[in-house]
Amino acid sequence: MSDSKNILTDFDLCLALSQKAINSQMAYAWKAWKRRKQLDETLSIYPKKEDGTTSKFGMTAVIAPLDVSLNVADGKLGQVKVTLTLQSGNVHYYDEDEEETGDQAIADWRVSFLTDLDKKPVDLKTLALIDADAHDAAQETIGASGLPEDVFSIEYLFMKLTEVDLLLSDNKDVAIPDGVSKHARTKALSCLNLLLQGDLGDYMLGTVVRRNTAHQTPTFAMTDFIFDVHADWRAADAATLSYLGMFSGKSLPGDINAARIKLADGWIDPAMIDGTKGLVSGLLAIRKEVFLDNYLMPQFKQALGSDPVVDGLKRRFAFEDSASHTNRDLVDRKVVQARSYLLEIAIVPGANRLDISGSIDGSFTYTEHTLGPLGTETSRLEAAGYRPIGGAVTLTARGGTKEFAVDSQLNYSIGDFKQTKDDASGFGVVENGVSWIPKILGINGGTMLEMLGNIVTDKVDAMNAALQNALGHVAVDLSQSHFIPPGGGVFSFQDLRFSDQTGDMLLDVIYQAP
Repeated sequence: MSDSKNILTDFDLCLALSQKAINSQMAYAWKAWKRRKQLDETLSIYPKKEDGTTSKFGMTAVIAPLDVSLNVADGKLGQVKVTLTLQSGNVHYYDEDEEETGDQAIADWRVSFLTDLDKKPVDLKTLALIDADAHDAAQETIGASGLPEDVFSIEYLFMKLTEVDLLLSDNKDVAIPDGVSKHARTKALSCLNLLLQGDLGDYMLGTVVRRNTAHQTPTFAMTDFIFDVHADWRAADAATLSYLGMFSGKSLPGDINAARIKLADGWIDPAMIDGTKGLVSGLLAIRKEVFLDNYLMPQFKQALGSDPVVDGLKRRFAFEDSASHTNRDLVDRKVVQARSYLLEIAIVPGANRLDISGSIDGSFTYTEHTLGPLGTETSRLEAAGYRPIGGAVTLTARGGTKEFAVDSQLNYSIGDFKQTKDDASGFGVVENGVSWIPKILGINGGTMLEMLGNIVTDKVDAMNAALQNALGHVAVDLSQSHFIPPGGGVFSFQDLRFSDQTGDMLLDVIYQAP
């Protein structure tokens, strides 16, 4: 399986839901809609006359759940194809040519048409009228936060069915047998128009509960989003409807359409939709810079007191200082000590791991000079070494359906000191140096190796603290950004990894049926 080549440069988050998942959710949404409308399995659609009475001409039909296709050739951005299937029923119509009434049995008639997607804000009270299950899920999300309701904004994504007219010739495909009377056909389509433009109206595809930008937001709180439709001509069910979001009050890109078009690759491998390699409903992607630079690196910056160097998937911290000390008796004795460290945190593509590497280095140079301004060097001792740093932090998704959450496990070590340099020159340098260096530097140590180790001790302690503070308790919580599909179901997130293509954080989305 190969991950998507899409790079989240303009957006912080993408929740891409497959066409197959959307249509499986539509079955629950359709049942919920009929329950709210208190409708039987067979729908009775008879228009009202001008005097308010019900016409005797109309249609009764068993209609299958709406089917949505995201693969629209030459379609506009955000345009989908919807199919209404009339499984059975009867059309009672008036034949003006024959000036008589007629009845036409329905058997798997299909009517397809194009419609646009849109989103609009909604409050909890209105949401309850549109979709009671979505209202309950949204209210639970807001209640679980412990924050006031006005901290959150609710928006829902919908199909603009109110603008569909099946009696017009464009943007539709009617699969009604040729032998059906044109009057029965027209009456059936006009009845479907009443359904689409009235009771179905703006048919909801999902709800987003997000943080209001007027209030302070945590790193992973989604504060704005748009949607995107991506066709997949290899496998229709792998086409995706995506929520593209921004975190922590950041603005959407200035040219939204250009930003969407740049995401040209498919989000989901078709083999993960049909069960060949797996079975997922979609994909959640989080931009690597959000995780690294907005979340993880500030913790290191606070612990280490410096900014990291950005290098692709790596973040590197470095420190170096030196000091010199002198002592004079029969000769001038001078010690120059240096300490440094290098710490690198790197995303491992294709894995659920961040690798940790680096070293803590120490060195000293001891010299003796004859007294006087023109004193000459009579002996020198140079020693250097390091303590290696190595390890990893492993990230795992909890897999629950109530929150987006990630846990971590830190494993690392700071190794024993390894001496890399031991050079001496001049008479008696080793004996003199080893005895004088601790006195000049004020450190303990009877051997050069012990002295080198003591020079870097404080940096070892600081690095231990930084790693424990920054990585030991990583708990990525995305629960402030909640998506509610039709029917009020929620998602489970599994198989966390960093993309083998881009290094963005990915999680498989599993739809949990309500």
